[in-house]
Amino acid sequence: MSTAAALGYFDGVHLGHRAVLGAAVNAARAAGLVPAAFTFTLPHGGAGKGKAILTPAEKLRRIRSLGVQQVLCPPFEAFSALSPRQFVADILVSRLDVRQVFCGQDFTFGARKAGDAALLGALCAEYGIQAHIVPTYCLGGAPVSSTRIRAALAAGDIPLAETLLGAPYGEEFPVAHGKGLGRTLGFPTINQSYPPGMLVPRQGVYVTRVLLDGQWRPAATGLGTRPTVDDSGLVTCETFIPGYEGDIYGESVPVRFVRYLWPTQKYDSVAQLAAMVQRAAAEALKDAAR
Repeated sequence: MSTAAALGYFDGVHLGHRAVLGAAVNAARAAGLVPAAFTFTLPHGGAGKGKAILTPAEKLRRIRSLGVQQVLCPPFEAFSALSPRQFVADILVSRLDVRQVFCGQDFTFGARKAGDAALLGALCAEYGIQAHIVPTYCLGGAPVSSTRIRAALAAGDIPLAETLLGAPYGEEFPVAHGKGLGRTLGFPTINQSYPPGMLVPRQGVYVTRVLLDGQWRPAATGLGTRPTVDDSGLVTCETFIPGYEGDIYGESVPVRFVRYLWPTQKYDSVAQLAAMVQRAAAEALKDAAR
């Protein structure tokens, strides 16, 4: 069936991306077309675009949550050598049977970014495809962009990142076995790791929420190296969930970041570290009670 398709990398599926995707969905509904999207994956997460804000699976989930029914998401290298004309013929016409296409003002396509939004419109017209350029979405006097979101996350400004995303920021990675030190100190944690190519927010301690058994539970997450107990320099993501003692090793557990508390630091003793974790947990419980 013919489609109305949105085009873009859509890393973050932020408010600007949602404007493009939403325009395609609305047009599809009005014209009796299938709402579709063309996006792609990059090697190592986000090489050439900046580190990825979302995993590929989460990006697709958010795109589909907007009403997009058909998503074409090849690896970048599968189409990167196509000329702009080949891209329109092979991807838009042959693969997606596009009748209307939507992109942002800064959209580029074709080998070495040879095509822009204006050329897309000209090439699509040859096939009777209506091309729509969606105006840049601005917030706070500046365009909403993945670059702004990466900067907010790098600063630990979770509220700003979520405002620009138009959705919560978090991660959902498998829970791995740690060294068990937290359990011996009275605060067992779940240990998760950001995959290569994923953007890691500012290192430090955060109030978070963890989805377990269908319920969002208050939690505290330490993100970064563990200078008090480990001098390896490896970045870890350890989350303490007050009152929870279940076994969730191997499960992919969603963790939503709420707000940044304080930087990672080296304590003189593990007792001081334990006290810090309890303070962070108290902040999480206080937030949840509001």
